Amino acid sequence: MMCVLLASFALLFSCKKILDPEIIELPTADNAITSSADVEKGVAAAYSFLRTVVPDKVFLMGDVRADVFSSYSQSSNVRIETPIATNTAAALLNNGGGNWNQFYTVIAQCNLLLEKIPLITTYDAALRRRHIGEASFIRALTYFYLVRFWGDVPLNLKSVDTENLSRAKQEDVFNQIKADLDIAITNLELDYGDGDRAVRASKGAAWAIKAHVLGWLQDFAGCEKLCDSVITRGPFSLVTDTTNLLSIFVGKSGEGIFELNFDASLREVQKNRVYNRTLGRPWYTDQSDGGGGTDKFILSPTRQQLNKMFTPGARDGRLFTWFTRETYLQGVNNDRIFLGKYRTLQVKGDTSSQNINESNIIITRLADIMLLRAEALASTAVGRAAEAAVLLNKVRGRAFATPYTGGGDIQDTILLERRKELIGEGQYFFDLVRTRKLDKDSKITAADWYQKGAWLLPIDQGIIAKSNFMITQNEYWK
Repeated sequence: MMCVLLASFALLFSCKKILDPEIIELPTADNAITSSADVEKGVAAAYSFLRTVVPDKVFLMGDVRADVFSSYSQSSNVRIETPIATNTAAALLNNGGGNWNQFYTVIAQCNLLLEKIPLITTYDAALRRRHIGEASFIRALTYFYLVRFWGDVPLNLKSVDTENLSRAKQEDVFNQIKADLDIAITNLELDYGDGDRAVRASKGAAWAIKAHVLGWLQDFAGCEKLCDSVITRGPFSLVTDTTNLLSIFVGKSGEGIFELNFDASLREVQKNRVYNRTLGRPWYTDQSDGGGGTDKFILSPTRQQLNKMFTPGARDGRLFTWFTRETYLQGVNNDRIFLGKYRTLQVKGDTSSQNINESNIIITRLADIMLLRAEALASTAVGRAAEAAVLLNKVRGRAFATPYTGGGDIQDTILLERRKELIGEGQYFFDLVRTRKLDKDSKITAADWYQKGAWLLPIDQGIIAKSNFMITQNEYWK
């Protein structure tokens, strides 16, 4: 089950220097890694593998599953993604929600790097530290996705492991995640000044992901301190031009902390369900797959869902920046409103395959961490709600939204703000689980969602069988 063949592989890479388009071969266990140049290629491959698995998985299971999006084809001509929010096994499994194999490809590559780096004798010390930090960071982030999706998961720290591994306890996996992030924090710099800001791991990115890890584990005091480090010590700043918020998704903005890069000039474009399921005409016009261009298949908020986020008539600049103005004003097909965050298309697109989008996938950005810190500050464990309100209003302020002046439950207010700010970035389902409020917006019932494990994904039966049944199904899905 855990054996991963790391063979020569044609890759589209994502960072200008480390991920040079000329690099097309991946070091393998057979030819080993014998130089820092080999490690550069290996790190490039790890980023590329991460970029392959994250966009679809996290959007579908982090946003669509949270019932943030719906489809005109809810009852007829139903697209495969449409029923995900119903949290049924068929809907989840049909959309890759049971398959963790690609995540383990990323992990195996990081394991290989971390095995080989100590064996290389001629190595610039600063570059060695950076490579160790990056491989540790990518492995930690990948395991963080795994454990949030499936709970107990196999914990493999070997590049090639032919043994069947059973599922490790979440506690053990989280201990490994935290250890890897601590290594990343120790070895990475805040800014490398090499033109690859946000698309390669940095100390700030490791702080941010560890803050999310501690928030998930309900350690809000630790979470708050790490968020504060990102905000006060990191080289990050909010994009303040409200008319140009889409620059965040073009990529490498001052707000970006860690993101997956796509750049047509580097031969990096892609087709995935984040892009071509949230944009219709005129951005996509091909109808060959029943998706983009056929507006009734678009995954988008309904007017009712949008009104739950944004009070009708209230001022908020995100209505015309996150969403396409034309569809917000007029709606399409049963009053659907297109999410417009991913409108960055290659000018001369491949309309036959829709493989034309070069928007970056944001893993974490400053607004995310500001709201996460606000959440931690407002928790009963920290109890500094006034400071939480200040951060909340900084995020609202750049969208010219009405400031929060008190009243209601500030924790619910922050959760709603995260939904408004981060819609389409794969965060909201995780937010609902972390805050224990999954029954608030999703279709998962309060009786099932946490104690019975309905928030976890099922595991594909093929994975279970190939493990000789050492892998067991999550309890809720048996």
